[in-house]
Parts: sequence; C-alpha cells; structure tokens
Amino acid sequence: MKNSLSRRIYLYFVIVIVLTSASIGITGYWRSSAEMENQYQQLLAQIVENVAHQTDLYLTSTERATLSILTSPIVKDVLDAQDMTVSDRIAFDNLIKEQVFQTVLINNPEITLVYLAGYNGFMSKDFNTEVVRFNNLAFDSYIEQLKSGTRDDGGITIQDSGFLEGHLTITRKLSKRQTSRQYNGIMGFELRVGELTKLWKGIRLGQSGYFFIVNDRGKIIYHPDAGRIGKQLNGSQYEMIQANSDNVFELPGEQGRLFFGRKSDFSGWTLVASMSLSEQREPIATLRQTTLIVALCTLVIAFFLAFQFGQTIIRPIRRLESGMRQTEKGQWTRVDLTGSADEVDRLIGSYNTMVARLEELINQVYETELRNQENMLKRQRAEFQSLQMQINPHFLFNTMETVVCYAVIRNSSEIKDIIRSLSYMLRYSIRTDLEKITVVNELKHVLHFMQIMNYRFSREFELDVRIPPDLLLGHMVRLTLQPIVENVFKHAFPNGIADTHTIIIDAWREEDDFYVSVEDNGEGMSEEALRQLRDRLQLNSESDGLESSAGGSIGLSNVHTRIQMVFGGQYGLLVDSVAGQGTRVRMRMPNDKKEQPLQA
Repeated sequence: MKNSLSRRIYLYFVIVIVLTSASIGITGYWRSSAEMENQYQQLLAQIVENVAHQTDLYLTSTERATLSILTSPIVKDVLDAQDMTVSDRIAFDNLIKEQVFQTVLINNPEITLVYLAGYNGFMSKDFNTEVVRFNNLAFDSYIEQLKSGTRDDGGITIQDSGFLEGHLTITRKLSKRQTSRQYNGIMGFELRVGELTKLWKGIRLGQSGYFFIVNDRGKIIYHPDAGRIGKQLNGSQYEMIQANSDNVFELPGEQGRLFFGRKSDFSGWTLVASMSLSEQREPIATLRQTTLIVALCTLVIAFFLAFQFGQTIIRPIRRLESGMRQTEKGQWTRVDLTGSADEVDRLIGSYNTMVARLEELINQVYETELRNQENMLKRQRAEFQSLQMQINPHFLFNTMETVVCYAVIRNSSEIKDIIRSLSYMLRYSIRTDLEKITVVNELKHVLHFMQIMNYRFSREFELDVRIPPDLLLGHMVRLTLQPIVENVFKHAFPNGIADTHTIIIDAWREEDDFYVSVEDNGEGMSEEALRQLRDRLQLNSESDGLESSAGGSIGLSNVHTRIQMVFGGQYGLLVDSVAGQGTRVRMRMPNDKKEQPLQA
C-alpha cells in the first residue's frame, strides 16, 4: 500500500515505452527495408539507362565518322572509275589515305582499321595502330562476306565480331548519291570492343556486379569474362531477357543474382546489369541487426530512467509530507482528499493542518514588509528633496552682485532680463513635484542660466546644441544639465572666455540607454585628477548618496547621485578628459521605453 503510487508510475512508464519503441522500431524497419530495396532497384535501372545511353552515343559518333567518307568527292571518283591501271590504284590509294582516312583515324582513336572496297576492284585500307602479321588474303575474303552481309538500305551494319580480335566491324554500303540504291562499294571500321568498358569506368555494382551485352539473337557480344564472349545464351535465359526489358528479374541458372536489361533502339543490343542479391540485402540485414540492438539498449536505458524518474516524483512528495508534519504551519487553501489513501492523500492531510498557522504568519510578514518599504520610500524621497534644494550660493551671490551693479550704473532692459531669468531658475529649482523632466525643459533652464552668464561676462557665449528634435521629449532628471554647464565655466575656462572656447550639448540613444553629453575644449584634467573624480563618483554610489563629495562640492557628485536615485545604481555620470584638450561629461539614463523603477 505504501509504494502503490510508485509502482503505478513505473508500470505506466514501462507500458508507454515498450509500446512506443516496438511500434516505431517495427514500422521503421519495415518501411526502411522496403524503401531501401526500392532504391536499389531504381539505382540499378538508372545505372543501366545511363550506360545504354552512353553506349548509343558512342556508336552514334562512329556513324558520324562514316559521313566524312560517304560524302568525300575523292571516294566517289574512285568508285566510279573503270579500267584503272596499277599506278592509278596506287595514286588513288595514297590520296584517300592522306585526305580521308587520316582525318577519320585522328578524330576517332578507338578505330583500329578503316577500309574502302569498290565493286570495281579498288581496295584501300589504313591503320590507326600497327597490326602485327596482318593476313591480307583472309581480309580480302572477309570483305567479300561483308559485301553480301551489309544492309541494303544505306544504314550502318554492326557485326557480332570483327576481323581483328577484340574488335567489332561496322560497315556501310556506298552509292553515287545518298538517295540512290545502286551501290558501287562498301566502307568499314574495325572498332575496339574494349573502348566500351571505358564508358562504364567508375560505375560500381557492388563487389561482384558486372555488365554484359547480348545481340538480338542471344549472342554475347561483350562480357567481363572473356571466355563467354561469342557464346550463345540458352533459350530460357534469352527469353527472360527479351520479356523483361526495363524490369528487374532473376535469370535461370544464375541463382542469387538480380538482373536489369534495356534494349538499345540504335544497335538492337540489350545491355544487362547484374548484381548480387546478398550484397543488395546486406544493408537491410545490417539495418535489422542495428535496429534490434538499438531497441534492446533503448529499452534497458528507458526502464532504468523510468524507475529513476518515478522515484524523483515519489521522493519529493514524501519529503514534503515529513516536513509539513513537523512544521504544521502555512498559508495555503484547503485541499480535498482524493480518497486513494496513498502518499498524496497523506501529504494533503498534513498540509490542511498547517493552513491556519501559515496564513497568520504570512500576513504578519506581508504587513511588516509593506511598512519597511514605505519607510524606505519616505527616506529616499527626503534625501532626493534635500539634494534638490542645494542651490549653489556662490552663483546666487554673483548674480545678485551683477544685478546691483547694473541697477547703480544704468537704467536698462538688461536688468529686467537678468531678473526674469533668475526668477525662472529659482522657480524651476525649488519645485519638488517632478523627479523627471523632458530634455527641452532642461535646455530652457540652461538658456536662462546662459542669459545671466552673458551679462556677467559682458559678451555673448553661444552653446552648440546638437540634440536631434526627436530626442527633445526624452526624460532626464531635473536640475542635472545646468550644474554641468556651470561646472565648465568654473573649471574648463579658468583664465576667462576666449573666442575659441566652445560647449557642445548632444544627446543620443544607444540600445537600452539614453545619453546626454556636455563637451568643452577647455583645460581638461590630468590623469590623476580624472582618476580622483571617478573615485569620488564611485564612492558616492557605494554610500547611497548620503555623503557629500570632497570639499563639500555639490556639482558633479550631486548630479551623479540624483540620477542614480531616480533611475538606479547602474546609471549616472561618465567623465572623460584629456589635459589641454577638454572634458566630456555623459549622463547615462535609461531609454524612455526601458526605464527602470525608482531604486534606493
């Protein structure tokens, strides 16, 4: 009873695994075997078709070679000549060899012998290679046989064998005109049968596969076994080949082999490919053996994994059951029993005894957490407002002195401009209802600041604002841009303002970040001073902004701290500077679409 759930899980897993493995294995093997056997037969048919096509092309090229002889004017003149003298015969023989036969032999290296025999008694022949002990008398007799054995329709005739050993004879009757059936001679080639094997080089039919050629009377024209060339197939074998053209079949007397034949429309020959059945079925047997081995190994592993997986389900339930009985407290909804009386039911019973206590404890924790979070927010807001209220007294003092000077010296509109700008800046500075403001509002605040500064410097100083229009509505922390610009006038131009001095304000988006930069071409900072400034900014970040910067400064450190308080500790100021070349201060903030919540 105690292990009933684990036994059921294990049994279910075993049933599913066995049924799935068996169905997939049997179906896969049956389909793969049938498909593999079908592919072998298709491959055999494709190979034979390709070889037959190449053989026909080979013989067709030989037929084209006869055309150069058939259309030669010299050949026509020789065959029409009557009562030729010995010298005429010698002259015509040399002329035909040089102008006709040599071209044919050069263009067709597979031809060993080419010859021309006229009914007027003229004879000429030429060799592509040297033939030792050529029997001229036997050749003359062979020519007489060819005259009666060559087709009378003007087409080529392919003999079963040739005059030369290992050759085929291809002949054609010649007439005065191609449309005439009055013939006055024949021409012929001795073609090497071995050249056919070059067409099939590289084609593999297994370890014992081979090709052979049978003519339309069942005589073997070519066979890799030279002893079978010229032999006649028995009747049942020939009938089987003729009846199964373009089909796979088994040949009587050739047990354990598979054959495929295709008849050539050009030559009338049947090209037959043979392949061992055992070699063909060897991959299928290997597939069957591999399938069985893999199936057995898979089942063993699957059984083991099923057992382990079942245990991984049971063990956590038992551990939870024991732990809940010990604690007897929780914050969960009551669950009805399943009625199966197994581990799950016992776990549910223990769980239900803990519901009341857990609910009470979790409520207490939740209320305490809310109070802590509220206190943290109040503390953070107070720190933020305290930092906002820190306005540079030195700037206010200098501004008021400027107003007094202008009021004493002269009565002009400049005083009104200064007072208006100062009024706007004061109102903007003391507002505490907005933590984030748009870039355009910060720029407006900076422009009022610059209007006052221009009166202080008694000269116009224009800022180079390069912020794209589509970024003017981006969000940034209030009162961060003006302190950085003011810092430039304090430290970047210590010897006064020159015409070459510039301040560039720019903004851009970079992936999830939004940057606003202030860059000057002033004095810059040394490497040591830059390092100290960066350390001071880092120190303020680690102290949560509660400590002032060195020397009581509330400039860059103030801006850096307030940016982090609004957007998070990963944001703030990035400072780069080169002595004598200038300083660049970047404010890194989140992109509007990726803003972070308020963090401590």
